[in-house]
Amino acid sequence: MIKYWFALLSFFFLTHEIFSQEYTISGAIADETNQPISYANIILIRASDSIVYKGTSSNENGKFIFNDVKADSYTLHITFVGFKDYTQALLVDADSVLDTIHLEETTEALDEIEIIAKKPTLKKEQDRLVFNIENTTLTEGSIWDVLKGTPGILMINDEITVKNSSNIIYLINDKRVYLSDHELQQLLSGTNANAVQSVEVITNPPAKYDASGGAVINIKMSKNLVTGYNGNLYGNYTQGVYPRYNIGTGHFFKNDKLSVFLNYSYDYSKVNRINKEDMLFIEANAVTGRWQGDIDRNTKSKTHNASLNLDYDLDEKNTLSLSASTTQTPFWKQKTNSVTQAIDSTFVSLNGTEDHSKNWAFNLGFQNTSEKGNVFSTNFNYTFNDYERFQNVMTDYFDASDAFLRNNSFEAHAIQDINIFTGQADYSMAFENEGTLDFGGKLSVISVDNNFQQYLINTNVFTQDIDNSGIFDYSENIYAGYLSYAKSSGKWDYSLGIRAEYTQATGDLVGVQTNDFDYLKWFPTLSMTYNLNEKHSFGLSYNKRIERPAYSDLNPFQFYLNDNTYVVGNPNLKPTISQTTTFSYTLNQTFTFEIYYRYGENPITELTFLDNENNKVRYQATNLKQEIDYGFDFLTYTTLTNFWSVYVVNSIFHDQAQFFAEESGNSIEENNRWSMYSNVVNYFNLDKKQTFNAELSLLYISPIVDGSAEASSRTQVDLSLKKSFKDGTWIASLTANDIFGTTDFTVKNNYLNQRNKYYAKFDNQWIRLGLRYNFGNTKLKANQSTSSQAEQDRIKTRD
Repeated sequence: MIKYWFALLSFFFLTHEIFSQEYTISGAIADETNQPISYANIILIRASDSIVYKGTSSNENGKFIFNDVKADSYTLHITFVGFKDYTQALLVDADSVLDTIHLEETTEALDEIEIIAKKPTLKKEQDRLVFNIENTTLTEGSIWDVLKGTPGILMINDEITVKNSSNIIYLINDKRVYLSDHELQQLLSGTNANAVQSVEVITNPPAKYDASGGAVINIKMSKNLVTGYNGNLYGNYTQGVYPRYNIGTGHFFKNDKLSVFLNYSYDYSKVNRINKEDMLFIEANAVTGRWQGDIDRNTKSKTHNASLNLDYDLDEKNTLSLSASTTQTPFWKQKTNSVTQAIDSTFVSLNGTEDHSKNWAFNLGFQNTSEKGNVFSTNFNYTFNDYERFQNVMTDYFDASDAFLRNNSFEAHAIQDINIFTGQADYSMAFENEGTLDFGGKLSVISVDNNFQQYLINTNVFTQDIDNSGIFDYSENIYAGYLSYAKSSGKWDYSLGIRAEYTQATGDLVGVQTNDFDYLKWFPTLSMTYNLNEKHSFGLSYNKRIERPAYSDLNPFQFYLNDNTYVVGNPNLKPTISQTTTFSYTLNQTFTFEIYYRYGENPITELTFLDNENNKVRYQATNLKQEIDYGFDFLTYTTLTNFWSVYVVNSIFHDQAQFFAEESGNSIEENNRWSMYSNVVNYFNLDKKQTFNAELSLLYISPIVDGSAEASSRTQVDLSLKKSFKDGTWIASLTANDIFGTTDFTVKNNYLNQRNKYYAKFDNQWIRLGLRYNFGNTKLKANQSTSSQAEQDRIKTRD
């Protein structure tokens, strides 16, 4: 199959038009007083289909040139802030030098034009929300900051959810990113957002997308059609419990054929996390023991992030794209001190953990667009993730009078190597007035190798713990194909599709047990919109999705936090199958009301279990029996004044989880309640030239269901300010996160013989100062942006 795709790719390379006649078009641009206009945006639009053919900008002397222009009819379109747009019909059949083009000044004030041009926009499409963040305060932070302020995305303690689901696929320019949650945060936190055009929150993904993930977040990077080079240097200093900082640089270059984007960042971080635990051990309805623990955890890390995106236009119909990214964490150390008070004793643990990790991802893509607008594309991705952990745990035991009793120590060494290869081919056929037909296929080949060794230490003698040592290998092949059709007819817009995924997987606990899985699943999608008029539209959508277990959740080895508390995976986890139906109504293209119902079979989550007989605490990835949630959502993004825009989302929902009480006779128990969250984000332009901007966000979350537990309410208020100087050459920013320190929360389990409470205080309250310097052709602005294509995954690490 791979050989076939490469042969097909070579065929397109060899058959593109190399003998067509090409010409040069040049000219100059000036104002009404004949003064040259530098950095005006100039594009050639093909007259036959209105597709943008080439783009450039005028130089310091107002001159411009287009090379390699094919014989055809075009429209020359020129724009520059403060001047009226200019258009001219061109018939290109020879080299030509145009007469000087004079632009006419607009009668409107320049400041007013800039305000209109720079306001962020939110567009609700049939299956997604498209948030254009260009020139908002978010562009001066990181891409992670962008996601935090994107409508439809809820971020709590650096965990992202969309419509109450954390099962999300991440794309960059339509290409999937295979990183763990922690590595993804590092990459996006270290990448400046000034290159982001928009964020798409796809709540009903079409059949083209992988069936995994309850939602898709697609980060679109802008690519100027104009030629030139620009770059930036930036740095941020953050003061939380401890200081942390990051520095980086971004570079963009484009000529007639090639566009390149390169980014590098370095992050130093030290963060604190406080936990308090209260565990009641119960047998025969009587309390037999109680632990009350205080845990203080400090984590230091140093991370390098780098990414490269390259697009090369072979000709006007064929484009080759290449992207590569890496996240290297050579230094990650965590020191955890825990003091646990039992009824008649105390034990004190020191857990020292050191990680080393590196992730490399490479992507090669090719796209051909035919004369009729049909698009054929191929994409190949290889991701390698290497993770290594060293751990040393020492525990001292004391009696009720604080007299020393004994010491227990052990060490552990874990290695995990993940290799992921994917190949995909897609074809899109556009029928005149008859809609669009898409079909394609994808192959995913995945291997995960785990080697875990634990040693007990007694007077400096190391003895292997054979009950918690070994090798676990996991392999998985996924064969997928899809077919979808979309059409707009009168007041109706609709799309429907079907995707099939056949999965073959093997989990091998070497020398102990081998599990084989294979299953074929079908995933239908449907979206319908009825536009009654400009004010009223109605929508109906349905999708079926799958969530496969994270690779670390399949790992059967026990990772101990102290002598008596451990985290463990489950090699027998089943995939989650969910189905969602949503009905929506949109008023004035601004206010959206939705009612939804979602049913999940075998949801995967981490539950807390108390082993009452052996006085152990176990955190284990497990399948719930089912989860049902339904609710009402309201969303709007609107401009209140010429300087104030606001985004509001409010959700009221009922969540019901049925789970197996594994330490209580394996009975089926239920946890349910009504909950709500509300998020309000305000965007302010504080001066007419929009050189001073602010963003104020308020988030409230009521108590919610968390598997077998209930999490308490929390509130968060954030403020960010941005000021630009010297025509945007220098940009300074100030951000205050969790201003009032109200994001602490408590998780409680209270059923049958399970009684435990867990309090968490993350290092969320901080202030950040940022500074960015732009250089090169900083006045370049894109008239229109194009995108190539990039995915999320099931890699994750244990903190």
